[in-house]
Amino acid sequence: MTENCSPNPDLINPEMKLEDIRYRVNANTCDGHGRSTASGRGYNAERLFNAIFDESGIAFRGTIDSHIDSYVPGEIAYDVEVKSCVARYQSSTNEPGRYGQFRIWKHHHDQLIAETSQYDSRTPIYFFVVYSVRLGIEKEVGKLLVPAEVVDDVLDSWSLEEHVTMGEEKTRQISWHLLLKRLGVSTDRFKSEDIINLTDE
Repeated sequence: MTENCSPNPDLINPEMKLEDIRYRVNANTCDGHGRSTASGRGYNAERLFNAIFDESGIAFRGTIDSHIDSYVPGEIAYDVEVKSCVARYQSSTNEPGRYGQFRIWKHHHDQLIAETSQYDSRTPIYFFVVYSVRLGIEKEVGKLLVPAEVVDDVLDSWSLEEHVTMGEEKTRQISWHLLLKRLGVSTDRFKSEDIINLTDE
């Protein structure tokens, strides 16, 4: 494939699912930034992003910046932050628990947003993935691409939280259900389409 010169990132394999990734080489392992405190599922979400965009090295993982999980080069390049969460947390009963939440660290988010003003040719985006867990195996519920500036508009508050390696930092935890609502995306659409791409809307 040639370099991406369109105003939106090219989706090569939008039908790829999170559950497809776990059977690939090096899946279910942690091998990047924050690997000492991360989960294999989080890294599988990063691998999913690259599987969707990459057939021959178009997307790259393991970037030099801790706030960037992947990078899509081209005339218009994309810095990508990948976030994943479970659809429902487990409860003490067999009833469904509360909706899963994405955790966004403010200093990482601010750095990602800053890319817009520093580099005219680079666009920051978020890649969100929601999954359920059945018999210990994750199954994708849905995924979406969102410009970082749009995400910034829906983050209304921050709180201090202790992180194992970063220390005390400001963070925002937002349920995927509330995020979809604020982005104007219905749950039915999120679950039925291969990927929701808000970079072209």
